[in-house]
Amino acid sequence: MKYIYTIIVIALIYFVGNDIYKQNTKTGAKSTRLACHKTCKVFERVYDDKLLKKAQETVRAGEYKLTSRIKEAKFMQTQMFQYVHIEEVDQLVKNAIDKKKQADAKTEGKLHIDYYIYENDKADPGKKTKKSKLYAGFLRFIITYNGKNIYSVQADFMDLQGKDIQKSVECAIESFVTAS
Repeated sequence: MKYIYTIIVIALIYFVGNDIYKQNTKTGAKSTRLACHKTCKVFERVYDDKLLKKAQETVRAGEYKLTSRIKEAKFMQTQMFQYVHIEEVDQLVKNAIDKKKQADAKTEGKLHIDYYIYENDKADPGKKTKKSKLYAGFLRFIITYNGKNIYSVQADFMDLQGKDIQKSVECAIESFVTAS
């Protein structure tokens, strides 16, 4: 009988300790696996590992469709898009992808890179913390392969005139091509 109590106590200690360990080693969507993630806050998510590899190969072949749009502030007067133009950011994305091209890369499916530039709306009543009002905006990339959502990445930028958007674009593309 005394062994049963001992086994129950050991099992209880094990389960509590295991839960504490899992809680302390839990990783969120915020990424820090690349050097650029230390200077540019990045959140990423892989939805399909198998298709991700095919999509990375397709982008290295330079075969993709690019769609872009902007999301202006709703509660404050928009300021960013006086300085930031979608055509220029499109070119930054294309240039970042061109740097990753490989001559021997093969393409099988259709890759679609859909992104938007979001202007941080500092007057939004839903933003309650000072931290949420620090950045100027973010780039949100949603990557689909043969119509299936496989990867998404968000890269913040701090400058309202968009002077650091190039760094965020390059970090987002680097995050995609190196994701696993």
